[in-house]
Amino acid sequence: MIRKRNQVLCLAAIISSCAATGYAQDNAELLERIKALEKRLAERDEKAAATTKPEPAGTAEKPENKMMEFFGKTHFSGFASGSYFYNFNRTDKITGRSFDANHDEFMLNKLKLAMERPVDFSADKWDAGYRADLVFGQDAPLIQSAGLNLGTHGDLEQLFGTVNVPIGRGLQISAGKMVTLMGVEVIEETVNPNWSEGNQFLFVENFAGLGAQLAYKWTEKIDTQFRVINGWDVVKDNNTSKSFMGRIGFAPDDKTSLALIGYGGPEQTGNSSAWRKGIELVASRKITDKLSGWVQLDYGHEDANVALPQSGDAKWYAGGFWLAYDFCEKAGIAFRADYLKDKDGARTSGSPFTAPFPVNTGQDLSSLTLTLNLKPIKDLQVRPEIRWDHSSGALFGGRSSQVTAGIGVAYLF
Repeated sequence: MIRKRNQVLCLAAIISSCAATGYAQDNAELLERIKALEKRLAERDEKAAATTKPEPAGTAEKPENKMMEFFGKTHFSGFASGSYFYNFNRTDKITGRSFDANHDEFMLNKLKLAMERPVDFSADKWDAGYRADLVFGQDAPLIQSAGLNLGTHGDLEQLFGTVNVPIGRGLQISAGKMVTLMGVEVIEETVNPNWSEGNQFLFVENFAGLGAQLAYKWTEKIDTQFRVINGWDVVKDNNTSKSFMGRIGFAPDDKTSLALIGYGGPEQTGNSSAWRKGIELVASRKITDKLSGWVQLDYGHEDANVALPQSGDAKWYAGGFWLAYDFCEKAGIAFRADYLKDKDGARTSGSPFTAPFPVNTGQDLSSLTLTLNLKPIKDLQVRPEIRWDHSSGALFGGRSSQVTAGIGVAYLF
């Protein structure tokens, strides 16, 4: 304000002077006065700058500011879950099961913590983010990758970074440990139609892999991913060759999605020439506002392995079908039927594999599951379930069938 006032006063003085002399002064004299005025204003500006306290340098780089920026862009989520299941065959374990394998016991299944700075596909800007998932509880040993875990009851489920490269519609490059591209069901039981995991999730898919991924969205309806990993459920490679997995997704409308997944690579310890390879089709459909359905079909093949019960190559086929119906916002029901033909025992035989079945040379395995999905209050899940399993062999404690019932409870945050 002071500077503007001085400018006005000086200009007024010039005008007044010019008027008083009747503009008798020539142009040269007027120019000299303007130069003198500019000099005086410049001197005042220099004095004002010398007495003004400067802003602290590097204010935006303070650690607390960087930390606030980090937390502001990071999404936090997770859940805590527990369950109780009873096997009517009254065996010590519930054969062929994963996260609900303990008979007549309360279980602390998971404490899941997730941190994510998501990255969107962008055609015009660089961007970067990450994802980290920690799991603690009795489920953790099942999903641990060989070569890295957080102890007996802990697992680093995922840890990867993603960069968006502004090429085309946006090319995303990810590196680290990532969960599989396969399957309808996922490790987090809270987002699956049923509480217990089906046979396809446990026996024909991997849980995670360590490596790199390229992802590209070709149109609003078509997307692809391609991965190179050390192998199925290993952090430290168990042979000298890499494994590969790819997916192409198609969403013809906002209620339908289709995905075709293929994989291949050597998974046997110390054997880089015997490949495991296969293909999977996953489809989902929002049939009505309250009814949803899913289908999953699998085919797999593994080259001869002396550790398998059979001496030649192994093959397996699987199919699963899910329906979920919401009666209202707080209550729904889900049904699953699945079938696995493990004709050579490659996927469901016991030692040296981790599959929870006795050693066998092959079986036809099927199950029917009915789950009641209740949400009595916000963020609380209560899920009673009954399930029937059947095997062509007498593998359920000497019986061909097994019936279980139980309940799972989870709190989401």
